[in-house]
Amino acid sequence: MRLLSAILVILITTFCSCSSSYSVVNSETYDDAGLESHKTFHIVDLKMGALPPHMDRLTYENIVSAIRGEMLERGYKESPGSPLLVNFAVTIHDETVLSPSGHEYDNGPYYSGTYPCYIYPKDHYWDDYFLDAGVIDDIYEEGVLTIDIINIKKKETLYTSSVASIMDSYGNYRDVTEIGKAVTKLFSDYPVRPLSQYSR
Repeated sequence: MRLLSAILVILITTFCSCSSSYSVVNSETYDDAGLESHKTFHIVDLKMGALPPHMDRLTYENIVSAIRGEMLERGYKESPGSPLLVNFAVTIHDETVLSPSGHEYDNGPYYSGTYPCYIYPKDHYWDDYFLDAGVIDDIYEEGVLTIDIINIKKKETLYTSSVASIMDSYGNYRDVTEIGKAVTKLFSDYPVRPLSQYSR
């Protein structure tokens, strides 16, 4: 009986540890990004766009808080006037193909009714060519969280990264702890490392 209980505990522990693992599905630093030269940042707010479908305000705030923490750990200061914008998207699937907020129906990439829905419309800083080129299939899995870091004044994308998945198998957003873990993974390849006091 004790052996059976021990095996059960091991299986449950293994299952729980695997259930909250996240993987980066895309990470790219663009030419001459100069991310280390920036000292400030700001995160997209809802005045710049709207929530992705099915996302509530609490989930949005949890994602923003986790992103803020990662940026602060890297020595950036938050400033609303900063040229460095952190935009984010969640890949959404719906039986009815909905246009991402701020987009016309025919703008932006779509794949079988699944698409990354950005808070601040991506076509405001990416040419149509880049919106349609180099599509990575994994980004079209539901629940993938993507960040774009942009020099908003120059409309230049400096960095992009995507992590799977901030939704569970039922299509519900994960809790604040799990979103924090996903965002930490999202920043794992970011070219500016955390300051020594935050090193993992």
